Amino acid sequence: MAKLLRDALKGALKPEQVRAVETGIDIIGDIAIVKLAEPVKDQGTLVGNAILAGMKNVKAVFDQEGGLEGDFRLRRLRFLVGENRTLTTHRENGLRFMVDVEKCYFSPRLSTERLRIADMVGEGEKVLNMFAGVGPYSITVAKRSNGEVWSCELNETAFNLHVENNRLNKVVSAMHMYNEDARRLPELLETRFDRVLMPHPSQSNRFLPEALELAKPGGWIHYYRHHSGADATEAKAALDDELVQILGESGDYTSRRVREIGPHYVELVADIRVRR
Repeated sequence: MAKLLRDALKGALKPEQVRAVETGIDIIGDIAIVKLAEPVKDQGTLVGNAILAGMKNVKAVFDQEGGLEGDFRLRRLRFLVGENRTLTTHRENGLRFMVDVEKCYFSPRLSTERLRIADMVGEGEKVLNMFAGVGPYSITVAKRSNGEVWSCELNETAFNLHVENNRLNKVVSAMHMYNEDARRLPELLETRFDRVLMPHPSQSNRFLPEALELAKPGGWIHYYRHHSGADATEAKAALDDELVQILGESGDYTSRRVREIGPHYVELVADIRVRR
């Protein structure tokens, strides 16, 4: 992606300005989202037109101002050029996802992680996704495992798009849908699950007790977190400290780095095997 962006901007910007753009770009469907640093903040139209000319699949370009905001992890977007719309259809791992890039959280950078989880799910497992978004984890799991998925999402826009994405990907019969706060799931659900997904890395720690209550003994919880550190080892140590306090004797786990999300800031996942 970085090379495509460099090629698109070549000749339009100075090399140091190109470097200020390429630190962050996401292509979601036919929408490009860039993060313009101060050296190029006033060059948005030029940058956007260069991207449209160099990336033929892109129809709209937005600048993301600041980080993800609020409980729903939403982007604050500034329209630059192209078609002024935020709804698109993203293709990933042979599946299609309708996404509103302004009203829903979605990261194309997690496609490999979504496949990793889906490929761990055994035939006929019952899987709960506590923070489902527009459905990328849930639908990938349902499509590859032939199991049932209970999918919970509080953001009403994301929930409605998830319902539509179930239809697009022909997994309606495999899905149990809940437009609820994940904290209510233990009182709403009688089922206990072989696998619980927690892809909300900024807040998963607040919901781990509920996940432990919902998982079967011997089941799995996939727990995503953001942590800072001078390197991945230091960030992992912070995750270890957190899990020791929350988990106690309730489970064993292994952890791994998922991706870098900023300078000295990484996303990690702990695959937890529930004891009790």
